[in-house]
Amino acid sequence: MAPRTIIVAMDGSDHAINAFHWFCKALKRDDDKVVMVYSVEIYDAMYSAQWFNVPYAVDRTALKAMLERHGEEIKKKLEEFAEIMKKEHAAGIVRSTHAEKPGEGILKAATDLNADMIVMGSRGLGTVRRTILGSVSDYVLHHSPVPVIVCPPE
Repeated sequence: MAPRTIIVAMDGSDHAINAFHWFCKALKRDDDKVVMVYSVEIYDAMYSAQWFNVPYAVDRTALKAMLERHGEEIKKKLEEFAEIMKKEHAAGIVRSTHAEKPGEGILKAATDLNADMIVMGSRGLGTVRRTILGSVSDYVLHHSPVPVIVCPPE
């Protein structure tokens, strides 16, 4: 059998970590290439509350500092996710992707990497809350070109 590329959606939540552990116990093969994908929302980075107070111009120095801080936060999260992967002895990489919505970023990574499968956790929202708040797992499940495994909360 050919090696598989498996995308694991990772945001650091208990749900995502539990989904990764479940995958490692139930489905992971020794030759799998696991890619933990942290989908960073562009909206959060670009439209933080501090910018709504600037009436006419953007302070380039402040913008640059904000983007550098954001980059450092992403790097720190990726290092944490790499440690989680290392503890499970999963071969692969950790990467971030930027998109307007997390689901779009996960699907972009899956397409770019020719993924064979996506594994992700679910917060377990009820139908009404999921409809109002939106659900990353619903979005990925309904738009993915590859099989998606959604692990329910423990």
